[in-house]
Amino acid sequence: MKQTLQSWLRVLGVERLLLRVLLGACVVAFNFSGAATAATAAPPNVIFIVTDDQGPWALASESTSQALTPRLDRLAREGVVFRQAFCASAICSAARAALITGRYPSETGLLDFIADNGRNGMSLALSTWPGVLREAGYATALVGKWHLGHARQEYLPTARGYDFFSGYPIGGKTSQSPSVEVEGVWKTFAGEFTTEVLTDLAMDYVRRLRGRPFAISLHYWAPHANQGVPPGFKLPYDDRTWLPMKDEDIAPWRDQPIRAPEPPAPQLDVPRYERIMREYLASVHGVDRNVGRLLDLLDELGLARDTIVVFTSDNGYLLGQHGLWHKGSGWWLTTDRRDPAQLHGATRFNLYDESIRVPMLARWPARIRPGTVVREPVSHLDWFPTLLDAAGKGSGSVAELRGRSLMPVFAGKSRDGDGTLFFQYVHLRGLRTPDWKLVRDFKAGRDELYDLRHDPGELTNLLPARDERAASAHRNLLDQLERRMREIGDRGEISTPSAGTKE
Repeated sequence: MKQTLQSWLRVLGVERLLLRVLLGACVVAFNFSGAATAATAAPPNVIFIVTDDQGPWALASESTSQALTPRLDRLAREGVVFRQAFCASAICSAARAALITGRYPSETGLLDFIADNGRNGMSLALSTWPGVLREAGYATALVGKWHLGHARQEYLPTARGYDFFSGYPIGGKTSQSPSVEVEGVWKTFAGEFTTEVLTDLAMDYVRRLRGRPFAISLHYWAPHANQGVPPGFKLPYDDRTWLPMKDEDIAPWRDQPIRAPEPPAPQLDVPRYERIMREYLASVHGVDRNVGRLLDLLDELGLARDTIVVFTSDNGYLLGQHGLWHKGSGWWLTTDRRDPAQLHGATRFNLYDESIRVPMLARWPARIRPGTVVREPVSHLDWFPTLLDAAGKGSGSVAELRGRSLMPVFAGKSRDGDGTLFFQYVHLRGLRTPDWKLVRDFKAGRDELYDLRHDPGELTNLLPARDERAASAHRNLLDQLERRMREIGDRGEISTPSAGTKE
């Protein structure tokens, strides 16, 4: 209660009024072709939505998708779609830390997920974008999953940039009857569905904080597989599940034929694959419905034009591709749950595009032309400098951010650069260009090289090189990879969570 009272006093303080006036003066008028728009009188609001374990193929706007996401399709039509968007790591905590700090996972101190009994947390030395916006006069709130440290008070959201926190210090665990920490008080929402609960809390913050610049992060548990079921709920099988869910979400896929992954995966457990895919798409549909509720509220309150709405996922997701399901710690979806090629163990650590490519949509009617499609590679690391620019702070106001502002892209311009991206996940390091991908495994002592122009599905590892073209690409990419690692002090260290835990 004391912490909440202090937060409200600070949010409502007189100094906030002065800061908002100064920030409003920094916003510059902007025109896009065909329709002139004046700059807003105050900095834009921000609603930053992050799902958990969602591949971009789980959006209906992707050409090969079986998803049903009309509200997210609306968001795409009214804003910008990023077709080549990537996270910085293929696992939850590491990717989330990079997103909120604008720094690589090794710099944040998190190369893997934090176990339930983990004592570690995101580096306290780094700024976060909610913290910088809070210092600039924003009211800030986080709803949903944190998972960046829970063992010490200084690791928690209200110590890392958020005025208010209603969610889970670790993860949501179930799709129904969640226990949620609401501003310091734990509450069980018996019988209610988790995605609805989190959306209700976020909508409440919109209503409470409107009238001043606000930044609200909404971090869904869905479509992450459950780690348990509510009391009294009986599963018809012994396996990971997304159940229970609302009937309106599961009904569209109950009798819907499920397409096999392309290209076909050898020894795929088809019945299991189809059951998982139906539940996964139903979970995404629940997210879509609730994002629609939030968008409708912005319209109702007259906030839509001057609110940046971002939609993305913490990391990508494999479901059938390469015979796997899950993410950077892929599990075999084969009939015997083993690698058909007998090259890897029960877990296939990977940096496949399916594990690191994420959905990314953004809408800001005052600045972004509706229907914009961006095909240049972009990174989660780009959001910190982008939000600083949007708030009038300037992307150079925080030192050593690794990304680049997306504001030129919003204006229909291309950014300088060759589209090269760097990734880290436990003992894996990856470098991706538009033409090639190199993955170095420091634990196994081997490299993987993929020709993305001719093999976008990453089906054939070209190493050991059989021709000079592959050998030359390997040398060049390895030189770039090692240079990136040196620049950030990355020694290729291996980091794993506590034994016996599962994300």
